[in-house]
Amino acid sequence: MKGQAKEPATLYLVATPLGNLEDLSFRALRVFREVAWIAAEDTRTSAKLMDSQGISASLISFHEHSGAGRIEALVGRLIAGESGAYISDAGTPGICDPGAPLVRAAAEAGIRVVPVPGASAPVALLSVSGFDGSQFTFRGFFPRERADRKAWAESAEASGGLQVFFESPHRIKDCLEFLGERFPAVPLVLGRELTKKFETIHRGTCQEVAARLNLEEPRGEYVLAMNLAAPDPRPTGLREPELAALMEELAALGAGQKILLRVGLSHGATKNTAYAMALKALGKN
Repeated sequence: MKGQAKEPATLYLVATPLGNLEDLSFRALRVFREVAWIAAEDTRTSAKLMDSQGISASLISFHEHSGAGRIEALVGRLIAGESGAYISDAGTPGICDPGAPLVRAAAEAGIRVVPVPGASAPVALLSVSGFDGSQFTFRGFFPRERADRKAWAESAEASGGLQVFFESPHRIKDCLEFLGERFPAVPLVLGRELTKKFETIHRGTCQEVAARLNLEEPRGEYVLAMNLAAPDPRPTGLREPELAALMEELAALGAGQKILLRVGLSHGATKNTAYAMALKALGKN
């Protein structure tokens, strides 16, 4: 009927690939082709994805500094009958990104909010971690400040179990140094550049993974799973031949005497034994 208000449309929360375009679902493609606009955390990154799939929907910048005015404008378009989508830089939106305020505002306005599931870095890492992922705590990004890290560690210890979190490439070494000191024998699985060409997964104790990453150039985004449910899976440490092989591997990658000594001590070797093994691994005995 002429003059009748349009029914409110739908806001879709659409998961996008972490890096491999083959992970984009048929449903996501259909939604992208049907909506009037797509709100994106980074329009430059999202434009490449849309261009690769021939998607012509209007891209609208929506990030943590967009403010209440942008949310009001987007909800207004939804109320007017324009269905839209929100996507993050990569993976499932609405988690560790600016999507939550938009979702709340849309829901409060009576807008239908629909998830279009897909790639998720934390779930992808858990699936290959070998840990029991039936219960875990997701902690977002690891804190930047040391005082906040101490509080984070105390909270993680209090909750126990499996802790899953993100870290950026320019802070990953500081993060692992802290974890290696605070939780040296705790099992850790670290994923870098998941689903991409140079995907890497490191497994070991926090101290072992810290030692390995210290020898690499940080690249890409990192997701980590730390298993506090098993704080000391090898109470007696590695047997001496296994520990010697590990230290030789680390030495071949460029680890110095200090790192090798710390690895030896974390596996229960005496200081003298760890020192002798470190020298042998470095070819100095």
